Amino acid sequence: MKKFLVLVSILIASLFCTACINNLAIQELNQMGKDYLDKGDYNNAISRFQSSVDLDENVFESRYNLGVAYIKKQDYEKAIEQLDHAIKINPASPDAHYSYAVALETKGLQFQQNPLDEENVKEYSEDEIQESLKIVQEAITMYEKYIELSPDAKDAEAVKNHIQELNNIIEETANNTNKENIE
Repeated sequence: MKKFLVLVSILIASLFCTACINNLAIQELNQMGKDYLDKGDYNNAISRFQSSVDLDENVFESRYNLGVAYIKKQDYEKAIEQLDHAIKINPASPDAHYSYAVALETKGLQFQQNPLDEENVKEYSEDEIQESLKIVQEAITMYEKYIELSPDAKDAEAVKNHIQELNNIIEETANNTNKENIE
């Protein structure tokens, strides 16, 4: 019986030590990722944050940081995916909702982009524009959630004004699309 208790104790201790080592590794990877992010080295930042997620996919900080890194790299699809996970882990984070809104907004408003290189201008169908406007509406919802979670934020008034601007864009685009269909 003593041998069994010693064996169980050793197993429990080893599991506890493994969890501690994992947490330290996650913290270190997140810090390294933040350092790369601060330097503008988005690929290395993403690599470190992804390694952190690989160690434990349910660590909010790792998912959030990975989402922010993807925004910086302008990979909005992946940013949205990571920030969605982050919000599921910690739905009370105003910063996650704000970052999620930024990624959604940027993705949704891509139909408005006019690159200087006219060869790269993409024509969007009415259905694509309508789908984009739905994404912008999702962004508005996330901005509103940010304000709800952080009503005293220094930028709350600016975010409210931005929400109104986005609503105006949705309305103007819908009106222009309807006018084109009539002509």
